[in-house]
Amino acid sequence: MNYTIGLDLGTHYTRIWKSEAGIILRCPTAAAIDSRTHGVVALGSEACRMIGKTPEHILAYRPVSDGLITDFEVASRMVTGFFDAKRLCTLFRRPAVIVAAPYYLDQVHQLAVENAVLEAGARSVAVIPGVYAAAVGERLDVRSPRTHLVLSMGGGVAEAAVISSGNVIHAKTLRVAGDRLNMAIISYLKNRYNLLIGETAAEMLKIKLGTADPTIDRGQMVVRGRNARSKLAESRAVDSFDVCEAITPALDAVARMVESVVQEAPHELERELYSMGVMLTGGSALLPGIGKALSKKIGMRVVVSKNPLDAVVEGLGRIACHPELMGEPLTYRRR
Repeated sequence: MNYTIGLDLGTHYTRIWKSEAGIILRCPTAAAIDSRTHGVVALGSEACRMIGKTPEHILAYRPVSDGLITDFEVASRMVTGFFDAKRLCTLFRRPAVIVAAPYYLDQVHQLAVENAVLEAGARSVAVIPGVYAAAVGERLDVRSPRTHLVLSMGGGVAEAAVISSGNVIHAKTLRVAGDRLNMAIISYLKNRYNLLIGETAAEMLKIKLGTADPTIDRGQMVVRGRNARSKLAESRAVDSFDVCEAITPALDAVARMVESVVQEAPHELERELYSMGVMLTGGSALLPGIGKALSKKIGMRVVVSKNPLDAVVEGLGRIACHPELMGEPLTYRRR
């Protein structure tokens, strides 16, 4: 019997939805490969823990960056491993797969996504905009003439889209999301305190102390790194205000993108957009105070999703069950 699954191949996490079971996989998008044998050493959480800590012949990294596949072979092996772990592909039963991807996906990167999924054993694959899937997952009435403005901030990219009547009317993509917030924290500590830290430490600071609102005090945390001048090990207490100041320029860039989308949308939609406000989803929506901060910057009401991490894959699942949620029929590529 034919069946359809949803695949959210994110920069940081991969999620898979299956009919009658719901979300069956939430796993870091990471793989470890033995360069001598080209065999898979580890996938998901285990591979993620190995990044930066492997011997020379073991390569552990993320094959997806900024929402795009950067290493086709590793991405294909990773997806194959996830499918095998959940027994999604057998000799007599192969799924059709709906994959979420950035809205402005060029032909080369779309082929990379499709080929990776087909190589993993899928019967066919269709690629749809992740921001549209997020809107469906948030239960917005995407098929109605009512206009919706959705802002999705994941690990790799931030996307703002105007959606109406089952289609994306206008959208913009910006490579300012979770990863760029980490880089902003690294740069801030280097410039202000001459302290060099790694991405893991920056991610921990963002999670533990991160806030988009300077009035929110989340305390402080001692972070260990290296002095940029002396090159010696150094520890320093960093507070939530430091983290907030570090990520503010990135949030300003996201706000400008949203404003640009509104300004460039058809004029007859502008009034309705300001009336409806912005639906914010994606992992970065978990940042305390981000809704209030963005609302002040763009002058619009911002509604933060109650389940931002799973909105895209939930939307893929709904579309798999109800293809009519798409304004146009899905276009599947077969093996």
